[in-house]
Amino acid sequence: MSYFSRLAIVLVCFLLLQCEQFSKTEGAELDSIPVNNNTKNLDKAEGQFVIEGTSFSEDKTYIYLFKAEDDTFDLVDSAMVKSTKFQFKGLAETPSIYRVSEIRNKNKGFSFLVDASKINVFINKRVDFSTANSTSTIQKEYLDYTSKMTAFKDKGMALYYGLRGNFSTENIKKLKQDRLVLFTEQNNFIETYIKEHSNSFIAALLVKQNANTYNAKTLRSLYNGLSKDIKGLDFSKSLDSLIIIKETKVKERLPVVTIKKVKEKIEENSTGEYRPKAYKISGNNQYGEKMSLSSMPKGKVILVDFWASWCAPCRATNPTLVALHKKYKSQGFEILSVSEDKGEAEWLNAIAIDGLTWDYHVIDKNKGIAFRYGVESIPFALLIDKQGNIASDKISGRALESRIKELLAE
Repeated sequence: MSYFSRLAIVLVCFLLLQCEQFSKTEGAELDSIPVNNNTKNLDKAEGQFVIEGTSFSEDKTYIYLFKAEDDTFDLVDSAMVKSTKFQFKGLAETPSIYRVSEIRNKNKGFSFLVDASKINVFINKRVDFSTANSTSTIQKEYLDYTSKMTAFKDKGMALYYGLRGNFSTENIKKLKQDRLVLFTEQNNFIETYIKEHSNSFIAALLVKQNANTYNAKTLRSLYNGLSKDIKGLDFSKSLDSLIIIKETKVKERLPVVTIKKVKEKIEENSTGEYRPKAYKISGNNQYGEKMSLSSMPKGKVILVDFWASWCAPCRATNPTLVALHKKYKSQGFEILSVSEDKGEAEWLNAIAIDGLTWDYHVIDKNKGIAFRYGVESIPFALLIDKQGNIASDKISGRALESRIKELLAE
């Protein structure tokens, strides 16, 4: 059975399992679902949001409301569908990203901005076609931003489908170049948007959303550019604390970036270079099996690639990794991909779409592996030599292939 056939079966089984697990637990867990019973008090409250929803789910089924908290979504409420309608009420001290879903799964559903306003939400059977609208100023700003981001996404899909199934070396090379240009434009747009909307809460929200994409220096620059009023918000103060933590992590990074300072703690290899031992990597692979760096074949040169399905620059570099793996695999080269995704479906889908056919993948939901290796932004790649030592830190481009060849020759 081919790699993609196996992956397709795993993906289908994963989705079916989620449905089965939900159907088994739905009735038993209804008593524990939070339901907002304080709507009378909220009617006169300041800072209140009202979500008026439409869904084609059957009557007496539940719609679930999740709120973004740090890097995940927390279940905060549920509402019963009556004649295709449902409603949520609550307090929005500051605008936040929420998600509604017809199944009790925080990784699935339609995400939108919630502020102190009335928001009309329509859940389409195809989640991508769901909509949310409100007359508030911040909602209009957010809609303007998301519409432009959708345009980038559409352009990216058009580049892929424009190949019309012709995946020749020349076409793949052109696709890679075009995607790099597009992703560069997208990243420049985000940074420019933040700078040009420094007095908008949306700018602060975008800084937080991109906290895992940008390094500490860029984040600090973007944060410092926010207006005094925006930086005075509690939300922004917490963002400042987040950046400080990231800046501290940079100073406390592992010996990967301070090799000369920790010679006494690391080993010397045959080339006379000082290389630290690779730190532990373990997690579930794309088949739900436990795997680790130590379980990989010995004597291999291993590229550890930190990436995520939502990271545009990561996706842009994947064709290069595919080509390197194909070229040097027979010589003892392997790739271990460490995903920073939260949702397994998105992760599995990206592996299949980008053709990451190597056997070694793990998902790093809690960023424990990334922290251990001092990863402050992705994409981030490092090389491990045949003896299990870290031979190169944060390497890419032409230097990557050159270094691979050097390590294979040792």
